[in-house]
Amino acid sequence: MKPLLLLVLIALFPTLQEQEREEPDLQVVKFSWVKEKSPSSSVIRGAQNPGGPITSTVSDGRDLGSRKAEIRTIDKKAAAASAEKPPDSFHLRLELKNNGANAVKGLVWEYRPTAGPEDYQPKRYLCALQVKPKEKSVLEVWTPYLPVKVISAKETKDLMKEGTVVIDQIEYADGSVWKKPGWNYRLPAESLQKLSEGTCSVF
Repeated sequence: MKPLLLLVLIALFPTLQEQEREEPDLQVVKFSWVKEKSPSSSVIRGAQNPGGPITSTVSDGRDLGSRKAEIRTIDKKAAAASAEKPPDSFHLRLELKNNGANAVKGLVWEYRPTAGPEDYQPKRYLCALQVKPKEKSVLEVWTPYLPVKVISAKETKDLMKEGTVVIDQIEYADGSVWKKPGWNYRLPAESLQKLSEGTCSVF
């Protein structure tokens, strides 16, 4: 009976050890995010005077007045399309250091602004990132979204520049997992394995 009990305790010991460790051994060295303008892929030009003066020679049987009206419509549509702003993107940069003895292969993290709005909700990032023991690694993410789900007003964007990164979960190369106390979210099976190194999924 005693040998069986001893085996059970040995099997449970690593799990109990992980549960007792409240702070992650993966340290956030530095985090920053900036709003960037995406370059316009093409410029739509107006249809004014596209090939010289408009003549009365129309092959489809329409008169000159109809042709002019059509060109003015095309010109307005082209000008409106050219006036559209290219979509913004956000560049997130996260520098991490592994202070533990196990190699990290992935993590779940979120950004918490110091002065977030009342309806603030975080976006969480599941990232595949290898960080060897005692080494640093940098994760860079480009996304069309702010690192939060809800913002009450435009001016809160400036307030959200100051904040901290919270690590919710760490997956190690040896198969063990660390979770932040109170973090009970269950990711779908093999979620991390579906990501290539240095990439993230957002949820």
